[in-house]
Amino acid sequence: MATTTSPLDPGLADTVAQQVCAQVGWMLNPPLIVTGVSNRHVHLSAEDLRTLFGVEEFTPHRQVRQPGEFAAAETVTVVGPKHTFEQVRCMGPCRKATQVEISLTDARALGLEAPVAQSGHLENAALVTIEGPQGTVRRPAAIAAARHIHMGDAHAASLGLKDQDTVSVAIDGPRGGIIDHVIIRTKPEWVPELHVDTDEANALGLTSTSFVRLIRPDGVETTGGRR
Repeated sequence: MATTTSPLDPGLADTVAQQVCAQVGWMLNPPLIVTGVSNRHVHLSAEDLRTLFGVEEFTPHRQVRQPGEFAAAETVTVVGPKHTFEQVRCMGPCRKATQVEISLTDARALGLEAPVAQSGHLENAALVTIEGPQGTVRRPAAIAAARHIHMGDAHAASLGLKDQDTVSVAIDGPRGGIIDHVIIRTKPEWVPELHVDTDEANALGLTSTSFVRLIRPDGVETTGGRR
């Protein structure tokens, strides 16, 4: 009896490859960490998703490295006093509070005083207008996300680190250097990944396939970083 096999979904294959890349980088030379470069994007609360799109859930467009998170098919327009960015990608799933993550260059273009802040820390976030096909919201939501490293609890423990510790990162290459004030953020399911915005990535020559070396607070650094 002949058997048939279903072709592997390209999106799933890409997700698996990205997560394996992150884990292999860690295992080959701990703590060698892959980079994720974050372009401007928006996280929406369930209430604002309904207002802007008239739906209850995002439509997944592409998985990202961190398990359970994805780029959504939905895009919005972000409006500031001086400029407008169209087709800004939403990220799913929904968050408790709406958040607009932009670079400081984006903030200047929009005419916003966006603070550098951790995701979810919106106390001083800039007021911004978000437009969707079904409605508009105006929220204190715009921040430049503080650079950080996602990792699992076990990854952090193996280095003597914990959630909210700060470390430094060493980058090789002609525009490389060392960046400080990198926040460790942990969840059991997360894979090791440095998140920087486009300003930081462009300044340091980083892409979403670059690997970096973590420098612990005690100054211990691994060697063998590669690009």
